[in-house]
Formats: sequence, C-alpha cells, structure tokens
Amino acid sequence: MKIDNINKQILFLLQKDARVTYKEIASELKRSETTIRDRIKAMERVGIIQGYTALIDKTALGLNFFAMIFANPISSLDLDSITEKLKKVKNVLRVYQISGNKRLAIFMVAQSYKELKEIIRLQLLPLGLKDEEIVSVLEADREFISPLEIP
Repeated sequence: MKIDNINKQILFLLQKDARVTYKEIASELKRSETTIRDRIKAMERVGIIQGYTALIDKTALGLNFFAMIFANPISSLDLDSITEKLKKVKNVLRVYQISGNKRLAIFMVAQSYKELKEIIRLQLLPLGLKDEEIVSVLEADREFISPLEIP
C-alpha cells in the first residue's frame, strides 16, 4: 500500500488523537468522509494501523512505581519465546529485545518497589531470566506518544 501525503496526514491526526472522527479528519484535510473512512480501513487491513488505545494516568490508579528492568535469558535460544511470555505478565507495559550486555528491556509499573520485586521474583525470573537490573524512573510527568514524522 502506498502511503501518500493524505495518508500521512491521516496518520498524524490519528496519532495526536485516536478518537478524532472521520468527519473531523475530512474537514481538516478537505476531503470527503468516505475517502477518509476508506483510507483508514485500508491502512487497518494491511496492518499499518494496528489498533487504538487509551493513555491512562497510572498514578491515579495507585501505580506509582515505574521501572525499566534489563535482563538476559538463561539461554539465548529462548529470547523470542520469553519475549512473548513477558507480554502477558502483570503490569509489563513494553518489552524490547536490545543489543548490548543485556538482551531484554522490560518497562513495568507497580504500586511500590516491594510489589515490583515480587512480580520479578514470582513471574519474571521463572520465565528463564537472569542478570536482572532494575532502573527506577524518578519522575515522569505523564505518559505520551509523540506522533511520528512519516518520511
């Protein structure tokens, strides 16, 4: 699928606010609602748009401890399967396979450091992780996702 300038503009608007309506996008881009709807549906169909999500204030829910956990799989052959399993662990927000001394970066949130340590001990380590390093996030004003500049 070709991502032309109109699709780029649609994607930019959806990234800024996923709740924006077809009508609002059409008005902004001076196109018909049908054109906008067809383009969005086509981008969903081919997987360019993979879903829509809500940003939640986790601290308002009592989740006040943010951390990044860097770790290695016990066996490098298990990297992909461990990554898939980590996606299902309570309060794991993101998982990345990375280069360097540690092969996994796991972004998590918990009520406290104590709860995070329990999750690591009871849920992460049994998946086959070792050499874990916890990096606490000291301050985060809010979670956000910046719209991509699409080349």
